[in-house]
Amino acid sequence: MLQSVGNDWSAAKRAFIGQPGQPMLKLTAFREAYVNALIDSVLRGHQGATRTSVGSQNETSDYDVTLVGGDQTWSALNEFNKIFRGTWGKESGIVFDTNVYAGSIPPPTAQHSQGSWMLKGAPGCASRDWQKIQEVASLTKMRRYMHAQEWRNYVERVADGVMEETAVDQRTPVHRFTQATYARDAFSAASGMYDSYIRSLAPVLEAQWGPRRPAQSDDDFVWSVELGDESAVIRARNTLYAIHVRGAQDTERSFMRNGPSSRGHGDWRSQAHISAMHSKAHVYAMEAYYSAGAIFDVVYRQQAGLVNSADLTFSDFVQSFNEQVGDTLKDLHHYESDPGRALYQSAKYTHRMGVAADELLQRCGSMLPPEAAELMTSFRKWSARDGALLQLRAGGVGSVFAGLSDSDKSCIAIEHSRQILGVSTLPTFRRKLLQLAEAVHVLRYSQYRSGSTGTPGERTRFYEMPAELVTDEWGGDSETLRKWGRAADDRRSASPVSPRLQIAGQSCPQPRPGRCDDPRVKLDTSSNTRRLVARQAVLPSFAR
Repeated sequence: MLQSVGNDWSAAKRAFIGQPGQPMLKLTAFREAYVNALIDSVLRGHQGATRTSVGSQNETSDYDVTLVGGDQTWSALNEFNKIFRGTWGKESGIVFDTNVYAGSIPPPTAQHSQGSWMLKGAPGCASRDWQKIQEVASLTKMRRYMHAQEWRNYVERVADGVMEETAVDQRTPVHRFTQATYARDAFSAASGMYDSYIRSLAPVLEAQWGPRRPAQSDDDFVWSVELGDESAVIRARNTLYAIHVRGAQDTERSFMRNGPSSRGHGDWRSQAHISAMHSKAHVYAMEAYYSAGAIFDVVYRQQAGLVNSADLTFSDFVQSFNEQVGDTLKDLHHYESDPGRALYQSAKYTHRMGVAADELLQRCGSMLPPEAAELMTSFRKWSARDGALLQLRAGGVGSVFAGLSDSDKSCIAIEHSRQILGVSTLPTFRRKLLQLAEAVHVLRYSQYRSGSTGTPGERTRFYEMPAELVTDEWGGDSETLRKWGRAADDRRSASPVSPRLQIAGQSCPQPRPGRCDDPRVKLDTSSNTRRLVARQAVLPSFAR
């Protein structure tokens, strides 16, 4: 059956769901059995490692597996991807909608994480370093699915909202300024984390897929390859994901063996630093949460039931909220050719967004402005668990929507959105979503306290970020990555001039799609503009 649709799981769902004999259910059962058997064969060479899977496993869902235990799961997931790629000629994310992850952030309770790096000594997830790192990682998900100018405008609106004095405001002007600056710092760090992801992914794609067109930015190049050859992007990301996971697991072992070391003394070993390395790895993983808070809230609390809301912090729910907004934006982008489908596909994340928002609003003890509160109520109704959109997303199985065509389902989703939210197009829906997110972020950053006086100097020390989160450094030595960088340079030197855009020494932040028409732009044709810093030893087969 899969061969008849080009070994593409998305095409299989379109062709087989709802057909006589339930062929999609049979294909789903085959997928689970095949993936489990392959992983089990790989894990026989990795002592102590096991597999686990959470979430729904119906005919419309994906099937993701996490490898836990042992200390070499990065090698196991890389071996799985290599064997699968050699057998099918494509990535498992394309053929089976299956992604394999290495267990990274354990549950935040001693009952389920006894002896883990996260609970060695004091719980790491309670530290301020941990929380600020993870909030930045969650904001990176939003940045990834927003245009550069849209992101900049959003940051400005949030900062202006934090600075604005309200009728019952007891904050001093200095305090409001400090909070607004803190918000800008958080969003700026998220931009740096996203830029690092793009800078490291682009040369890998260029070496494997081909040179970019002249004056094409890293961001635009990565997106253009994704549109033309999604499998190539998944392969590159899977490879980089394994590299980053290895670095994080090496640091985990060092931390457990030698204990913590303070920042600024060579190898910085701490729970916050390990969490930063895992978050950086998650950016490369397919369909993954970047932050610990989203994993705690959705995976461990809502799906697995291992923890409850009392086990989580205010920051955890902020992280989860940010990621649900980002994943909603992801589906709006992914399905933009079919607006109705984009709406009902994104409803799952919008529902989770409302759940996280309820918790964080309760924790901070403040209320949204009336207009934003009304919008939040509308979004809850729009994406209700037993509502029309989530039933449409599930394929209509067992509901009044069973057997409907894709076009009929899209029409229902658009009409549902028009009646509840007053929107019938993706741009207007997107604006309302970001309007709500903006109100929540203004409330969140207005909660920040840098001290009794709120002096700007205190927030600067508080918001110092680990270099690994916002630069291209990996924490090890990698000849493979340097090989990719040289291959990309060789392709450019052998092809017509393919310069990088620069403004005042910085990479030109171009919206997707589009060209940079800024008169300050200058062209730089030096191969040194794509220097790749890498220090971690990895298997040579990664580059094959």
